[in-house]
Amino acid sequence: MHIITFSFECGGFDNRLMRGGLSPLVWNLSREYAARGHRVSLITPAHGHLDRLRRSHRIETLDYRYEHALPLVLDPKVWPDRPAEITLELTTRAHRLRIDGVDVYFLSNEYLDLLADRLYPPPGTEGRDLSYFKPLVFQVDGLRFIERYFGREPAVVHGFEPYYHYLLPPVLAKDPLRRTVATVAANAPIAQKVYRPQVERLLSLFGADEAELNALDALDGPLPAEDSPQAVMARALAGTRMHIEYGPDYVGFLPLIASHADLVDFVSPGQRDYYSTFRDTPFEALFETLPVAGLLREQAHKLLMGGCGIADSWLARDPEAVDRERVLRELGLDPARPVFYHAARYAVHHKGQLELMRAVERVLATDREISFVIRCSTGGGGEESATAANAYFQRVADRYPGQVHLDWRLADENTLFEQAACADFCVFPSKYELDGFLIAQAEAMACGAVPIATAQRVTGHFGHALPRDHPQATGFPVRGSFRDDDPALARELAERIRQAAAVFRDTPETYGRLSANARDTARGFTWARCAESRLTAFEGLLRGRTREFPPRESIRYGWFDSLPSSAWATYPQLIRQSAGALGDLAAYGRCAPLDAAACERLFEAAYGRADFIRCEEIARAAGRGDLTARVRDRSRVRRGDGGRWTVEYVHDHVERVEAVVPGTTPVPPALESTAEAMASDEAVPHDSGAVLQALVPDDDGVFRGVLDGPPVGRSPVVMLTLRSGRVTWDTLPAEPAPFRVVATDLDGTLLRSDLTVSERTLRALALVAEAGAHHLVVTGRPAAACKEFLAALGYRGLAVCGQGAQLYDAGAARLLASASLDRALARTVVDRVEAALGRLELGVVTAPPESRFKVTPGFGERVHHGWDVTTDRELLWTDPIDKLVLHHPEISKDELADTARQLCEGSVTVVHSVKGMVEVLPPGTTKGTGVERAARLLGFTGADTVAFGDMPNDIPLLAWAAHGVAVGNAHPALRAMADEVAPGNDEDGVAVVLERLFDPAEARV
Repeated sequence: MHIITFSFECGGFDNRLMRGGLSPLVWNLSREYAARGHRVSLITPAHGHLDRLRRSHRIETLDYRYEHALPLVLDPKVWPDRPAEITLELTTRAHRLRIDGVDVYFLSNEYLDLLADRLYPPPGTEGRDLSYFKPLVFQVDGLRFIERYFGREPAVVHGFEPYYHYLLPPVLAKDPLRRTVATVAANAPIAQKVYRPQVERLLSLFGADEAELNALDALDGPLPAEDSPQAVMARALAGTRMHIEYGPDYVGFLPLIASHADLVDFVSPGQRDYYSTFRDTPFEALFETLPVAGLLREQAHKLLMGGCGIADSWLARDPEAVDRERVLRELGLDPARPVFYHAARYAVHHKGQLELMRAVERVLATDREISFVIRCSTGGGGEESATAANAYFQRVADRYPGQVHLDWRLADENTLFEQAACADFCVFPSKYELDGFLIAQAEAMACGAVPIATAQRVTGHFGHALPRDHPQATGFPVRGSFRDDDPALARELAERIRQAAAVFRDTPETYGRLSANARDTARGFTWARCAESRLTAFEGLLRGRTREFPPRESIRYGWFDSLPSSAWATYPQLIRQSAGALGDLAAYGRCAPLDAAACERLFEAAYGRADFIRCEEIARAAGRGDLTARVRDRSRVRRGDGGRWTVEYVHDHVERVEAVVPGTTPVPPALESTAEAMASDEAVPHDSGAVLQALVPDDDGVFRGVLDGPPVGRSPVVMLTLRSGRVTWDTLPAEPAPFRVVATDLDGTLLRSDLTVSERTLRALALVAEAGAHHLVVTGRPAAACKEFLAALGYRGLAVCGQGAQLYDAGAARLLASASLDRALARTVVDRVEAALGRLELGVVTAPPESRFKVTPGFGERVHHGWDVTTDRELLWTDPIDKLVLHHPEISKDELADTARQLCEGSVTVVHSVKGMVEVLPPGTTKGTGVERAARLLGFTGADTVAFGDMPNDIPLLAWAAHGVAVGNAHPALRAMADEVAPGNDEDGVAVVLERLFDPAEARV
């Protein structure tokens, strides 16, 4: 088969073109593909290195010349001094190197030859220098080269790193001869986005039509509702390496790849786990609300774990043959001391190099009988000098010349192997789960170095997180970190280094066992195995075979709703174990009885994970008020004078509580200079105006604090770090608000009979907002018919419309979801009811975006301006519909609704609301199901909700809520089941209740 590898970096054959771990990944896979008889074409930029490469390699200039104008559409907020669109006039040439059976094609032009020293544009050039667009130029030129040079040959196009090939899958998706595979090598934020007008412009350049461009809408949901817990989390995370906030005119490139690529490939099992769930990380709660989370579940069959390896040339070398004494003395180090080794590209934050240097200072302050070999390579090649990238790092090394050897240069394999072979330990404190495999750690372990590394999911394959007495344990773990310049990580890292040195000196048999395990584990990571797993998948693609995502993996992820029915019969015990560990009541109940003991276990599992939504569900199902109280008593929040808030928090499994408050992210001293930060490969996190303020634990186990300012959002949001290492979020109710969600019907409930909103009601809703609660409109009206009423309320949140069938974001004026009614099913309902009751008058609400109301003339005085009246019933069924409306001139709406339910039970939902209309909806659609979905997006449940209504269609809404209120003018059926009956809608009944609940001192009758 023909495999076209597409990579911005490929220098595994020559370190002058190597900037990091991507080079050996790309090159070694390409060599392995070729060694198995496949044709391999590797496309990469020349990076201005052609003349230098010609000194060592035979480079052939091809008869390929492509002159073109590449349009750049610039975001004016990022590029304020540039025109909105500029054109790059480019002439691209191609050159070929044939080496180890691989054809390497170097593309060269005015932009692809920029930045010869560093290859990659520094993030700091965005908005400042057009060299920032070098990777985009590569995508366009690389695609054109594939089209023009390889013609109509069938091929698998294998792209590496999503940011450098996100155009390939959508452009090649329509090509029946090409299949695309996208490898995620490093874990960039999954919500990372690019400017949508630029993407649209380039996709149009490659022939995308309007429908394909409009399909980009589905890749990104709306921004979280203002002041919602999700919005607060997003602001807090924007100060980390895990999340970036963008405006609405940006589109995520990982969703673009996942929706169009044939396979999405990962380099370790933990990396696929992490990118699919973000389990136990600060990003998990926000990730679950993003469309990409659902997309990955839907596309799970594409998720391939191809793996990563160590070069055969490395594995063929003998560590014992290295002259340890010579190598270390040449580095200025004492061979008698234990050696701790770190080798990686310079990435001060996400590779934990700052914390490593802080730990080195701590250790050497008390123990000089330890040596460190630290390589933080920058852009210089092996024999070339390299300036210090970080002044603080260099000061530490200069202070301890006999204990620390710090090198900023890239090195060849000989140098790296000799130094790794001299290492007793290797130290890799990577953070944010950003490193997918860490080839450098594997190489050091293959030489027998015992790892000291973060116990992150993506590097679990190294075995260092196993308990030390485990037969396969390899080293010493430190807990993962999700913050820059993390003092806790620096302290723990220093403790582990001291602990490791003590084991080395005092219990050599333990060290020997760990070293042997490290060597055996790492030597199992071969490129041959990695290539075989991918080639099997590639062949399946070309043969049209669809892969199946392993049910065991879905079970482990907690994707129970994605399991086929056969899995429930095949893996009941595995499902029960996974559901039990997650506290998933529904999944567990499908496999085992939900008796009192089971509910207790499920509750404790959910409570131990600080999953309080599930805790409350379990407590309600078990009828355990004591468990509900345990959840609700976890926090106390008081608003005091001067806008200061006092917060108390208690939880047995929590070791750190941090509240999100307004503020500017502080820059720690000696972190990086401005120039160093601008030159780094790591983007400086955006200052979102939100910071984390730690609460202080008392001796009684209660975390207490007075917030420096009001919380970000309506209620305090806290980030919890559990003793298990899990990091999650909690939203704290501010006293005295008894409910977090206020769900109200519109017509006949919140609105007066003249369809206006009273000033008193508006003031009551303001009380709700001030108390940190959310107002959810839940109406039978379609979204298109709600806009004027929502505007009158100043409403910008989520609205549940169309009797629960639609979810509408009022702030973004965007319909997020809409369920349609099958037209054949609707006609069947009409036939059955008319057979029983005689001829009906009919109406339908057409599907968005039109949402027209088409009716037959018999609606009489009920016909409103703007409705479409037709005497031809067939015209009712010409367009997709959201719901069917029934009216009988002689039979009451109650009898009509009852008859429709009896005749069509199970196939549709039947409700009736104002104006005598009986509505027929898609099955399972009620105001209750609709508001449950909206509340869950906000992070709440029925236990947090008070609901108001007036008609029988509000019964599911009030039944779902913890407290249901019928207004005085309500239908008898609703009044009978409500928890409370308030004054009527014309007497501001909703306001009366809200005043009592949210500001008792101001309540009045």
